[in-house]
Amino acid sequence: MNKKSSYFDQFWIRVFVAAFMLVFTLFAGCSGESILNTVFPSDTETPVAGLTDTSGPSLETPTTPEEAMSEATPVVQETADATQDFTIERNELVIWVPDKFSILDESPASLLLRQHIEDFERQNPGVVVTVRVKASSGTGGILDSLKNTKIAASAALPQLVLLPSIDLPDAMAQQLILPVEDFSSHNNPSTYFDYAQEMAEVNGVPYGFPFVGDALVGIASANIGEENFTSWEDIRAEKEPLYFAANNPQASLIISQYLSTGGSLEDDQGHASFSTDALMTVLDAFEQNTRNSIFTEDFVTLNTSEDVWSLFENEDADWVINWASRALQSDLPDLLIFQLPSLSTEAYVSANGWAWAVVNSEELMNDTLSAFITFMNDPEFLAQYSQVAGYLPVMPDSLSLYEDDGSLNRLSNILLAAHTYSRNDLILELGPIFRDATLSVLSQDFTLEEIVETAQSQIEALQAK
Repeated sequence: MNKKSSYFDQFWIRVFVAAFMLVFTLFAGCSGESILNTVFPSDTETPVAGLTDTSGPSLETPTTPEEAMSEATPVVQETADATQDFTIERNELVIWVPDKFSILDESPASLLLRQHIEDFERQNPGVVVTVRVKASSGTGGILDSLKNTKIAASAALPQLVLLPSIDLPDAMAQQLILPVEDFSSHNNPSTYFDYAQEMAEVNGVPYGFPFVGDALVGIASANIGEENFTSWEDIRAEKEPLYFAANNPQASLIISQYLSTGGSLEDDQGHASFSTDALMTVLDAFEQNTRNSIFTEDFVTLNTSEDVWSLFENEDADWVINWASRALQSDLPDLLIFQLPSLSTEAYVSANGWAWAVVNSEELMNDTLSAFITFMNDPEFLAQYSQVAGYLPVMPDSLSLYEDDGSLNRLSNILLAAHTYSRNDLILELGPIFRDATLSVLSQDFTLEEIVETAQSQIEALQAK
């Protein structure tokens, strides 16, 4: 027998078999390489990347389920030059913010907020925060968008939304948001100013995490000086018109002064109402201001806070009543922010703000939400952001980090006296009535008794509907 021929025949038989099985495995999905190794055995075994087997279990495939259960798991060895691929599960947190808090422009506030969100993502691998910017109010605004999205495409709702505090009751009533007590163990109400805690609650239940605030204040140029205006008599002594938006249907000033008397804007059933005695007290103060030319009939043309601020910027007014953010966001030099006098023995400032609210959506991701809320509630970040963005801080711990430029004490007094503004539905109903009463005082064509009687008739007509 020719051994060479026999070896040659065996060789080609093996080649034929290997070729046949390789073609077969291309269709069957098996490894051609393993078959070739079987047909052409090698003296050395190619190591499996990332696995070591020095003394223990075999890497052979068990032949029975029992054997598979009894086999030890191979040890994974991590080395400096290992090039293993790995993936991190993507966890998307979608948040909506009003355009006032956009991260899309290059303003210092936008850059700071964007950086803080990116820091959160870096500290939480796998979490992606998607920020969508909505209009602040009105049709297509952030609250309106929540309502429409819940009806038309609830799966597209965010998990978190930054809402104006005045909209929280409406959002709660429509079951758009959830109580937030379960979403952060670090949310201690004692860490907030009273106004911030109030603005985040609905009927005493927390529905938001305060972010930044604002307050109705007096703003004066250097022409007025740095006086402490503790009473309206102090203001009248300046003998300069103090401008405000008298024709604004929200009637911010008169409502704020009414609340400073201790008057309520609702009855025991929660319906819009007012005290005639408290309203008379406010109108009497307004009448005295009008007689002393602190308030004038010209104010009837001022419809918005923007109208008033334009007068101030153009130096047509030396001082105005407006929101603190106007001054804090302004480049005008030497501005004085002062607390408006109260009409009772207790200091009172009307305030509002914005709070993070948890959306009643299909996907909540409690752990991620809690981590993000805690991250956003950092006093140091809130101190930096409120100063850069031109708003008021919501925490005393944040205010303590401010650099004192001589105004810190005034700012602290304003925040300590601040209380949240009234519910939006009450403002919508009572605002026009109080606005009309203000305009009647400025015209000096009616007695105070007649003005109060007219207001009482209007509220009764409203309640009868």
